[in-house]
Amino acid sequence: MHTYRAAEMMERGKTMTVLKRSCIGEHPGHTHDFVELVYILSGKAVHVLDGVEYPVRGGDIIFMNCNCVHSFYSEKEHTYINILFSPELIGEDIVTPENAFSLFSLTAFDQMRNESECGKISFSGTERQEVENLIQLMLSELENRQTYWESTLRNCLNNLIIKMLRKTEQGMDFVEIDDMWKELSTYIDENLDTSLSLSELAKKCFYNPSYFSRIFKEKFGVSLVEYKTKRRIEKAIELLSDTELPIDEISDRVGFSDRQSFYHAFSKYAGATPASYRAGRKSKKVR
Repeated sequence: MHTYRAAEMMERGKTMTVLKRSCIGEHPGHTHDFVELVYILSGKAVHVLDGVEYPVRGGDIIFMNCNCVHSFYSEKEHTYINILFSPELIGEDIVTPENAFSLFSLTAFDQMRNESECGKISFSGTERQEVENLIQLMLSELENRQTYWESTLRNCLNNLIIKMLRKTEQGMDFVEIDDMWKELSTYIDENLDTSLSLSELAKKCFYNPSYFSRIFKEKFGVSLVEYKTKRRIEKAIELLSDTELPIDEISDRVGFSDRQSFYHAFSKYAGATPASYRAGRKSKKVR
């Protein structure tokens, strides 16, 4: 499967491009290391994102995060716009702790998907015309490259994102948004054996890493590193208490890269080494 790289799709030193294309037939599965918006200008097609099919027609926009597996096919010619960009281009004034999960819920994690339409936004009437005006301005700016053309592109992208957020947030309430933060916590808990790096999670949230770090601490009361360490040790304690797994295997399962870092973190949190903690639990059971 081919992975499209920003370096091959965008001009050197640029972090965004806009392309107008027409296609008929099938485009095979691929991934990319940038965010992609596909806006359908005319015709019909079926886009497949991570195995989920989305029938689309004029006025529909598909949102694809980095590393999403994407393919599409159409029986007749359809015309579409590709907007390719780095997630850091979305301004902090656009994506906030309150609305981030409106985008997050579109593509970020499978367990956050709502219904079959999640991942696709449909515009019609005046809204569709406004969206297409923005896209036409982006194409024109990219072609003519007059003064401040790159700033204009970014502003148009932010305006487009705002329109998408408004459509996504229709019908959502504060309880649902709060539940999405809980889903992030669950995602971290279920993937403790992976790196769960700040940059990885920030990219999924469409934040730059420093901003994501700040709003994560606002929501959870601790830094991402502290949260991950706490949950990893709590999971290790559970495995030490309920299983006979070797300590080194437990260390791997909860995501520590080496024995020394595991012992250091465990001792700091639990006040004992993993071996002595397990021994203490066994002696209590014997009594």
